This record gives sequence, structure tokens and C-alpha cells, in this order.
Amino acid sequence: MVVYIVGAGPGDIGLVTLKAKELVQRAQVIIYDKLANPQILDWAPVDCEMIYMGKREKDSAHSQTIQQQINDAIVEHGRDKFVVRLKGGDPLIFGRGGEEAQICLEAGIPFELVPGISSAVSVPAYAGVPVTHRDFNSSVAFVTGHESDKEGSSIEWKNLPDNIVVLMGVSRISMTAKRLMGHGRPADTPVAAIYSGTTPKQKTVMSTLGKLAEEGIDLQPPVIFVIGPVAELHNQLSWFEKKLANLRGKKVVLTRAKSHMKESLELFESYGMEAIPMPLIEIVTRDFQVPEVSEYDALVFTSLEGVKKVGEKIDLSNYAGRMFSIGPKTRSHIEKEWGLRATSGEAYNSEGLGEHIMAEMPKGSKILALRSSAATDHLPSRLSKDHDYSEVPVYDIERLPADKSQILSSDAVFVVSASCAKSISEVSPKAYDGKTIISIGPETSKYLTMPHITAREHTIQGMVNTYMNYIWSGFP
Repeated sequence: MVVYIVGAGPGDIGLVTLKAKELVQRAQVIIYDKLANPQILDWAPVDCEMIYMGKREKDSAHSQTIQQQINDAIVEHGRDKFVVRLKGGDPLIFGRGGEEAQICLEAGIPFELVPGISSAVSVPAYAGVPVTHRDFNSSVAFVTGHESDKEGSSIEWKNLPDNIVVLMGVSRISMTAKRLMGHGRPADTPVAAIYSGTTPKQKTVMSTLGKLAEEGIDLQPPVIFVIGPVAELHNQLSWFEKKLANLRGKKVVLTRAKSHMKESLELFESYGMEAIPMPLIEIVTRDFQVPEVSEYDALVFTSLEGVKKVGEKIDLSNYAGRMFSIGPKTRSHIEKEWGLRATSGEAYNSEGLGEHIMAEMPKGSKILALRSSAATDHLPSRLSKDHDYSEVPVYDIERLPADKSQILSSDAVFVVSASCAKSISEVSPKAYDGKTIISIGPETSKYLTMPHITAREHTIQGMVNTYMNYIWSGFP
């Protein structure tokens, strides 16, 4: 059929192109290696075949073997399927996209090259380093660090422009610096080393060619180096790291079930925030029976807890119908528990899930939802109109009181469910003066009585992004 060689962008999922997302949503086969952001795979259809082709750093023999396997997979599947070959950054900038296109050409398989936002320009941009600037340069060179210690290198080191971007070069940066200095570059030439660019882990270390030649640098991949006068603009224009810095030290209260706290707390801590767990709901086990699932065309899960509770009762690994989940965490656990793919709506809430199911399932389909007894009535009211809808409550929720003292000592409160919203709304409104209240979505917001902002993406990560944008610019 056709092979699309697609760039996945540098890391920030907001930097994935619309065309890349559209192709992933239509793919029959996705061949991928180490992606910039694995969440991209969540967009794939439920029946899409995922083929991982990983490579190991510093192992050229292994890399060559894997590349041959990639080429073989492209040809094998590309003859009769819709294939997306997904590559981090841009596939044509040190990504072997051109070589893989030639493989398609030789095999007589139609192909398209779909550029992505390259880390070569986006990572410096997120570090406040424009790779070109009228006051400094009108040209820039992109160089692979893998070439730096080779005799007979194809890189003409003495003819490179003043400003250079080095990719995949952290292990050989000392050799690269010596090469450049050997061709006349001053030892005090500024260098910006940008680690894990466009992600929450991003940090920039400023150095010089002389220091790098003598000492190297204490950073692990992925690192991109910008060498030359433009690197110094980091000191003026470093917007993203300043935005991240606004979160460091913030004291935030997280309200959710105690059993789900650990992973969420780790996310907040990765941004440098002090996260205070305040469980406001407790999952209560109830006795339930799962009906004969083979009689249903689709199963619906609206929480991670629901998947866990059902998994304790029944093995669904042989279920042949459709699976639907409210969001990526629940979807991921379905795959982990039973090896099944589930799909979600564009919005990770009951409204988005209901719309998605309506679009995917023919009228009259028999649908079973396995969820909390305290869940909202949106799904049954929406799906019962055109489908044979039923549900089984698989656990109960007991609300716990909010701790006013924790709220008073915080900068922000993150509210992740309607039940949590009801509990914190029982605290005196004055306790929230000067606090930022972030709701995970519209359904939760309905039960908040104090001023608040609603996350644009209905996940814990989406709440963090909303809070970061709000304290940076005043807009969520």
C-alpha cells in the first residue's frame, strides 16, 4: 500500500504535527524505536499492530542489525498495509529517513516523507537559543557527534560556520571541542548544552570549548549542543526553564484516592513542587459478579480502579469485543492486565467517552460499563438512547473530610474527581483565598463552589500544564 516516514517531534507532545497525528490515527502498522513521547502511540487505532525496533547506544553492530530488521519490516508490511514509520524529531535530520525511503523505492512501495519538528531547532528554541539571529549569524551547521572521532570524516571541520548544533554528541563532545579548537576556534567560544529539551527535565549548562575539551560534561543523553555566539542568548531568552522554575518550591495539595497517590506525587516532584497528599476518597470493595462478557459487543471502563477490581474476578484476555476507557492511564492498564487495546475519546471524561462510543458502535450494540457506584449519570443517559446499555458497579467510594490546615498552608489545590470536589467545597471559602484551585475537568468543576480553573487536558499531567501556564501568564 504505502509507507509514511513520519517525524514525531522532540518531546513536548504539543509539538507533534497535525499530519503526524492524523496518520497515527489511521495506521494499520506502526514501526517505531525510541520515541520522543510515547503518548503518541495512544492515538493509534485499537487494531493497529505495534512493532518496536529499539537500538542501543554505543553499539554500532547491534544498530546495523536492527536497521536491517527495520528495513525488512517496512518492506514486509508496506506491500499491503498502511504503515507509519515513526521517528523522533524529524526523520530526515540524522534520522535515516532518506535511507528508508530508498528502501521503499527499491521495493516498489509508494512512500511519503512527513517532516517533524526537529530537535536541532526546537530544543535550542526551548532553551532560548535561536539557531540564527541577524546580530550573530546568517548560517548554521547541523553536525552529528558520531563523526567527531573518525579519521576521514565527511565533516569539513575547518569550513563550518561560526554557529554549530551538535546532535547525538555527548559521549564525544571533548573530541569535538578539540577538533574545532584545532581548526582555529577560540577556547572561550560559548557552548550551550541542553539536556532533555522540551520536557520537564530540561536544563541548560553553559560552558566553553576549552572547558569541554579538558573536562567533557557531566550529562547523560539526550543532549544537544549549540556552539558559537548565539549560545549566549540563553542567558537572556531562556523562557521555558524560567517557566519550569515558577513551579519549583510550590506547595500543592493533591486530592484523590490514597491508592492512586504514589505515581501522581512523583510527577509533581519531577517538576520540583512539594506535593501534599490529601486523600479525600477511599475505595471500598463491594461484592459483584461480572456477567458473561461474550454476550456484549463492548466493555467500558471509567477508572483504573475498575480495571483492577474486574481483573481480580475475571480474565478478559480472550474477550473479542471492543474495549473503551476514559483516558490513557486506564487504557494502559487494560493493555497491561489483559493484553487488549482500548480506545478513548478526544476528551478524557465521561462526555468525551460517550461521544466516542456513539461514533464507534452501531445503534443497538450491547454495551457493559464496569465502574464506580458513585459515577456520574452521563454515560447511561447518553448511551441508553441508542444502545442496549447496562452497567455493573464494581466498587464504592467513601468520601473523607478535607484538612483545612493543609489547604491554608498550600499554594494550590488539585482536585481530581467530583467526589473530591464535594469534600473540599465543604471547607470555608476563606480557606481558598489566594490559592489556585485546579479541576481535572468540567464534571469535577460542577461541584466546586470556589473560583477555580479547569484543566484543558483531563489528566494529572494536563492539570500540571494548566497550573504552569496560569502562574506564568495568567491564562490556563
